[in-house]
Amino acid sequence: MCIPVRPEIERPEGATVNAAVEGVHKNSAAPLQQIDKRSYFHDASSTPLDSLSLEKNTSWAPTALRPVPAFYPLEKSSRLIEDTTPVALAIRLVECLRQLSVHAVYDNAAATASLLTQEHVEMHLSLWNTPVTAHTPGVLVELQRRKGDSMAFHRYSRVILDAAVGDWDDNYQQHAVGSQVDSVVYSKKVQRLLTLHNKSGQDEHENALVAIEIAHGLLLKDRMDARQLGLESLCLLTDPRKTGYVTAVLTSHVVLLGSLQGIEIPGVDLEAVLVDDSPLEEIRQAILSLVQFSRIGEDDEADDGQEQTMTDTEHLTLLHNLALAVLANALQVIETSPETYYEEDDEEPEDAKPRARLRTASSSDVTNEFLKATEETSKHEILSTLIRELSQAGSKPHDACLSAKCLGTICKASDEARKRAKELGAKTVVATALDVGQQTHLKLETECEKVQKVLTLTNMDD
Repeated sequence: MCIPVRPEIERPEGATVNAAVEGVHKNSAAPLQQIDKRSYFHDASSTPLDSLSLEKNTSWAPTALRPVPAFYPLEKSSRLIEDTTPVALAIRLVECLRQLSVHAVYDNAAATASLLTQEHVEMHLSLWNTPVTAHTPGVLVELQRRKGDSMAFHRYSRVILDAAVGDWDDNYQQHAVGSQVDSVVYSKKVQRLLTLHNKSGQDEHENALVAIEIAHGLLLKDRMDARQLGLESLCLLTDPRKTGYVTAVLTSHVVLLGSLQGIEIPGVDLEAVLVDDSPLEEIRQAILSLVQFSRIGEDDEADDGQEQTMTDTEHLTLLHNLALAVLANALQVIETSPETYYEEDDEEPEDAKPRARLRTASSSDVTNEFLKATEETSKHEILSTLIRELSQAGSKPHDACLSAKCLGTICKASDEARKRAKELGAKTVVATALDVGQQTHLKLETECEKVQKVLTLTNMDD
C-alpha cells in the first residue's frame, strides 16, 4: 500500500539536511507523490568497496548504507560527511575507537556499531545514507547514548564525530599514552597543595580512615547502587591522582592485606586509632570475591525471578570491573615510589620528605603477603584468575586491560609470582591479548607490552 503525500519544500542553499521531517507543500492543488517503502523492507544496494582500504580495516566493512527512515528524529550528536565512502569513513572511526580504547561490536550488514567505554558508557553508532532528494549527498554519522554518564558521552562524541569528519590528529596516540605522564605531574601539584595546607600531615590519615569506614558501610549493603558507590569510593581512595598519597597507601594496604600492619606514620599510633580491624578484612574479602567469583559473599544470588536475575547479573558485571580497577590501583600504589607523587624540594629537611612522612614495607613483601593471604582465603590463585580474565580479551577488553595491569605489577614485584605465571601459560595468553589490543584497544596493547617485558626478566633464584 502506498501513502500519498505532498511534495517536500525546496530547501534553501546551505540548509542542514534533516531526514526526520519532510516538508509539505502548502498548495493543495499540487500533484501528489508516493513514498516508496520497499527500500525499508529489502536490503540496500551494495556500495563498491576499495579493496586496498578494506585490507587496512578488517574490523568494520559496511557494504551497504540504509536511507534514513521517514519521520526518524536524528540525534543532535550527528554529522553529515560529504565526499566520502563508507569504507573510508569506517577506517577513520575504527582507528579513533581503538585509540580511545572503546570496545566496539560491529554490524556490517546494518552499518552500525555498539560501543562501550571504560567509564561504562554505552553508545550506538549508525551510518546512514542521505536521501536522494537531499541538497548535499553524503553519509550521516549518528551517535546515541544508551546508558551511562552524559558528560562522558559528550566528551567521547565530540572526538568520534571529529574523527568521522577527518579532523583527526595523527599524533593522538602519543597524546593518549602521554596522559599517564600528565597525571603524574598533576598528582605532584595536588600533593604540593596538600603539603602547604597541612605541613604535619597528621590529619590526612584520620580523614582516610573515616573515608574507608564509609566505603565499608556502602560495600556491605544489600542494595546494588550502594555497593557500586562503595567501590567507586575505593577507586578514588586508591588513586593518588585524586587523593593524597597517605590516603592511597592506607587504602591500598586495606584492599591487599585487610589491615594497616607494616605502615608507620611518625608521631601516629595507628593501632590506637583503629580499634577494630574486622571492617578492613571485610573490605579485602569483598574485593577478592568480586574479582575471583563476581559476587560478594556466598549467598549473593538473586532468586526473585528471571528479570531480577538478569538485572543482578548486569550489576555484578559492573561491580566485577570496579573491583578489578580497585585492585589495579592498590597494586600500583604499593609498587610506585612515593617520590613519584611529590615535587622535589632540595631545601626541604630530611624529616619532612616523602619517605619520612610515611614508611611502609617493600612492594615485594606486600605482594608476596597478598598472594599468600588470597590463596588461604579463597582457595584459588589470584594469578590464575587474572590470566583467565586476560584470555577473554576479545569479548571483555576493559576487564582484560585491568587484569593485565594487575598481572604486570604483581610479576614485577615478586619473583615467585613471575615464575608461577609462566607455569600457568601467561606468555601465550598475553601474546594473544596483545594482538587484540593492537587491533581494537590501545590501553590493552600498552598494558600487555608491559607484562611481556616483565615476564622476560630473569628471576633472582635462576
